[in-house]
Amino acid sequence: MQGQRHQPDYILFFTVVILCAVGVVTVFSASTYFALDLGLSASHFAVRQLIAAVIGLGLMMGVMQIPYLTWYKWAPRLMLVNLLLLAMVIVPGIGVSKAGSRRWLGHGSITFQPSEFALIILALYLAFFFSKKVMFLHSFKKGLLPALIVIALNAGLILLEPDMGTSLTLIGTAVIMALASGTRLKPLLFTFLFGAPVLVGVAFSAHYRSSRLTSFLHPFANPTQSYQLLQGWTGIVNGGWFGRGFGMSIEKTGYLPVPHIDFIFPVFVEEWGIVGACALLVVFGVLIWRGFLVARHADTRFGSLLALGLTATITVGMFINLGAVTGLLPVTGIPLPFISYGGTSLVMSLVAMGMLLGVSRYTLAEEPESDELADVIEVDEARERIESRTDELLPVQGRPRRVAEIHPLRPRRKTAARESWRARQEAAATGPRAQRSARKTDRRSAGGFRASRTESTSGSRWARDDSPISLSGRPAARSAGSMRGGRRSEAGRAKDAGRKSRSTVQASSSGPSWRERNSAAGRPQPRSSSARSSGSKPGAKRGIFRRDR
Repeated sequence: MQGQRHQPDYILFFTVVILCAVGVVTVFSASTYFALDLGLSASHFAVRQLIAAVIGLGLMMGVMQIPYLTWYKWAPRLMLVNLLLLAMVIVPGIGVSKAGSRRWLGHGSITFQPSEFALIILALYLAFFFSKKVMFLHSFKKGLLPALIVIALNAGLILLEPDMGTSLTLIGTAVIMALASGTRLKPLLFTFLFGAPVLVGVAFSAHYRSSRLTSFLHPFANPTQSYQLLQGWTGIVNGGWFGRGFGMSIEKTGYLPVPHIDFIFPVFVEEWGIVGACALLVVFGVLIWRGFLVARHADTRFGSLLALGLTATITVGMFINLGAVTGLLPVTGIPLPFISYGGTSLVMSLVAMGMLLGVSRYTLAEEPESDELADVIEVDEARERIESRTDELLPVQGRPRRVAEIHPLRPRRKTAARESWRARQEAAATGPRAQRSARKTDRRSAGGFRASRTESTSGSRWARDDSPISLSGRPAARSAGSMRGGRRSEAGRAKDAGRKSRSTVQASSSGPSWRERNSAAGRPQPRSSSARSSGSKPGAKRGIFRRDR
């Protein structure tokens, strides 16, 4: 949920105003001799810069009033417009060509540079993309590859103008936002290793680019190619600690080719000295500090990434320009933000600061603990999306969907139909198990096992004398025909007697009885109940038959 709206960051606001004022004054001082040499008034370029500053400040205060989440909805459409403008620039007859480059749209003195617009739109689109695809950031195919395609399209169209400095600024801003969004570092490294040779090849494809690289590596080997860089160093050295004074620069009198655009910083240092240069860098530092502070305390992920991207655009442009004029980087032609002459650059920079101030109106007092998403939808809409995705997953040819099945680790054994007790008893008496039991009985009787007579409610039976006997005198292990769980009634005994008689009749009708089969096999026969009831000596040897339960 978006935080409560409050006042913007006034420190950031006045910092931007100070930079604009310094830029207008510095452009007036640096362009005086250049304008007179062209037959224009001494304040020609300064007036145009002032008009651009007024327009930019008005747009900044207007954009500052717009809730920044509005840009989230317009980000994809603005990216399409941006790509269309970049494509129109390179079309002959539509793009305006100046000094061997086709970078502008318009007519006459009213022109517009779409590459400056692309820097802001790319930061806006990447903030939208990395907020919407936050769940796929660790996936190269869904999380990083679409963003890389958009970055490559913008950088490629800008390189065709040609404008390698702006494309490098755009790539640097994109890398910072990708790292801050939480994407994996390994795919970014592989992308850098793949793209670095391409950039080097593009740099050496044009003669003026290769000469800039040569002058950067060996500035004193060919003073003609390194003339602008050497004159910039001369102006910085001549400034000393406190400078020559306002309007007293020597380098702007014709030593520097275009002193009010790319190499305006040496003119500023020559007039205001190292102390003035440090003060200017401190003002830039305050802007960067407040921008990153807004990004850290933004109430949503989209606001945080947007503030970071807009601040990174100004920061990368500043470092590339200062690195080029001081010899730390090759000369790229990037203007110094808010200071160098250029109406489009100044207006777009102020619009970017207006969007940043808009984010600052919804910051929190403390850094948010949760990483809230910008793509917040209603519950009903979420259900509709789930249903639509479910319909998409259905088979096209009308085949039924496969339902997930859960199988246990140990499947149940398939058992046959449950048989009756009588059938199991007959099968046990005639099967191989009964034969093995009879052989074991013969061996036990031969080994000297003794049998004892035990009494039970259902009748007497034979058992081993070492079988466990309960306190009531009954054996603990009972046969299938004995009682289960207590004394049985007379009706139960009569029922058992009926069952035994019926089983005897069935056995005689179906075939030889089990006694006849045992006598034919030569096995000892059990004594009948009448014989057992007549009594016998305990020590007499007799055959032992144990009914199989």
